[in-house]
Formats: sequence, structure tokens, C-alpha cells
Amino acid sequence: MAMLLAIGISTLIGVALALRFNVLVLVPAIILAAISTAVIAAARGDQAWLVVLTVVFVVTTLQISYLAGSATLMALKRHLQPQRYKDAALKIQAHMEVVGSDDKHVGTVDHTESADHIVLTGDDPKVGGKPHLISVEWVDYVDSKVHLTRPSRIAVMEWRIAA
Repeated sequence: MAMLLAIGISTLIGVALALRFNVLVLVPAIILAAISTAVIAAARGDQAWLVVLTVVFVVTTLQISYLAGSATLMALKRHLQPQRYKDAALKIQAHMEVVGSDDKHVGTVDHTESADHIVLTGDDPKVGGKPHLISVEWVDYVDSKVHLTRPSRIAVMEWRIAA
């Protein structure tokens, strides 16, 4: 019964850690869980093989629940972000300046091709006379300019020529 309680607590802790912290938090959490589980099991007078088995189960459960919590968090983010992109796409208007996260010029909006892409004008000296596409997913926020989540250098490297 005590082993099931330890595994249940380990599961909750793993999911909670995944929702708040990156994977590096697992190292101290695993060490703390292993030591505390071993001490408690030994203090209860459990046999050595049962102590080792309990520690293995608790540590494994902690890691698996961290992985499950991370996967759940990624799925939630993926599910919620499309609305953010739709909201940004609605605010984008022709002739707005597009800047990278470094606040350097990337281009000028010609139009939004769909809810997924922004077409930059070919008039800009950076683009060589050809319109280019960037993804709406790159948009961080829109005010008088379209601000991207990536630096201008990276945006220019990753944009596509519009057909």
C-alpha cells in the first residue's frame, strides 16, 4: 500500500514539474525522490529488495509522468495558439512595416494571403523585387508594426518567395 501511495505522489509531482519547469529540474527531483523513498522504506523496516524496487518504481513514475505532463502542455499550446495567430492576422494591414525581434526592418506588408501567410512587397530593397511569404505563426504582436518572434536575419533566411 505504501508503494502505491509513493507512486501516486510521484505521478502528481512529475506532472506538476512538467507544467512549470524544464527538463533539468528532473535531476534534483529524481535524486530527492530516490533518497527520501529509500529512507522512508528503510525506516519502515522493509526488506532491501523491496526498498530498491520502490525506489525504481518511484523514479520511473516521476520520469514518465513528467513526460506525460510535457506532452499534455505541448498539445494544449498547439491547440490554443491558432486563435492567437488568427487574432494577429486580423490586425495586419497593407503597408505595415514588419520588424524582427531585434526591431530591425524585415519588409513591408503587401497583404495577408490567408490566415497563415503574410505577403511582403517586392518593392523593398532587401527582397530583390520579388514578393516574399512569411508565416503568421512568426508574429509576436501587432501595433503600428508587425513584430516577429525571430530576429530579422533569421526571418530573411527562412522566408519563401511568393509564387
